Amino acid sequence: MRDNLICAAVMVALLPTLASAQCRIAVAGTACVSVPQPSTPGPGPVEIGDILERGAYSMLMNARYYGLPSVSDGWVYMRIEDDIYRVDWRSHTVLENVTNQASRNW
Repeated sequence: MRDNLICAAVMVALLPTLASAQCRIAVAGTACVSVPQPSTPGPGPVEIGDILERGAYSMLMNARYYGLPSVSDGWVYMRIEDDIYRVDWRSHTVLENVTNQASRNW
């Protein structure tokens, strides 16, 4: 019981410190402002099933470096703006958005 009270007292003492730690830039006389983030991501630059114009986008090389499976079965990875898409090489049809599968290096 005594340990729980000590733990609770420590947590209460640390709360102001933890709250101020949330602000990355603290300057005297200013307050932190949080920028609201959209709850759902907006539409991507292309949709699944779209046919890409040849030469308009760059192919992603060294997919293993980004934590993606190796290219196979006639499809490649293409970088379109800040996203990675799996694209059929022959028809240039967008198959899937795989940005969320990439590692933190992306």
